[in-house]
Amino acid sequence: MIPFVKSIAVNYSDDKQLYKSLKKVLGRYPNDIDLYKIALTLRSNVVYDKNKKNRTNERLEYLGDAIIGSIVAEYLFTQFPNKQEGFLTKMRAKIVSRKSLNSLSQQSGLMKLQTQHRTHNKQAKGAAGNIFEAVHGAMLLDFGYATTRKIFIKQFLKFVDINKLIEEEVDYKSKILEWGQKNKTKLVFECYEESGIPSANRFRAILFENNVILGEGYGASKKEAEQAASKQVIFSGKIDINVIGI
Repeated sequence: MIPFVKSIAVNYSDDKQLYKSLKKVLGRYPNDIDLYKIALTLRSNVVYDKNKKNRTNERLEYLGDAIIGSIVAEYLFTQFPNKQEGFLTKMRAKIVSRKSLNSLSQQSGLMKLQTQHRTHNKQAKGAAGNIFEAVHGAMLLDFGYATTRKIFIKQFLKFVDINKLIEEEVDYKSKILEWGQKNKTKLVFECYEESGIPSANRFRAILFENNVILGEGYGASKKEAEQAASKQVIFSGKIDINVIGI
């Protein structure tokens, strides 16, 4: 690994622009610009080196995939000391999913670098996520694990709404039905589709406890409305939240 140097001479104007652009996205200058050129090269943009061997980002993508998974696992383990393995595994899966990595690549500007660096950009589905992984593979070789981890957390994790992911992970309906079983009380949902209501709140769900209205919620589907009603009841203080483990 080449020691970090604040200013590195580049021979070509396109290299100089890429060098500056990477600094903007990563928060620091790269040491080995060639690693990032490879990371930004998709199979559809294949090039060949002097030995006629193709230089695409597939190997760096493999390496980056492993590093991102490791960084996210360690981060979640540290941030949520009281959560069990199941929660940590599901949260990690959400953050490193292809959909999430595609989004991170676009939001951070990495995918924009790829389109600027390559003149031919026939891109397969998931290309943005592939670029994201490959760049992290390049960073590992260029900076080492500790710096790659810092860059990921500081420059990329800020685009991930952890609280939203946690909320999505909680199945409020299952939680409240579990509470009903433990407390031997009858809980029933009734759903209605209302006309003339925006699609986001078209369905209304009412939750009854022993034929008495306990709460209600709205959503774009019956499932969303029932989740909203369950969440409303849980956070209203009408039941003991600790009993259901939230």
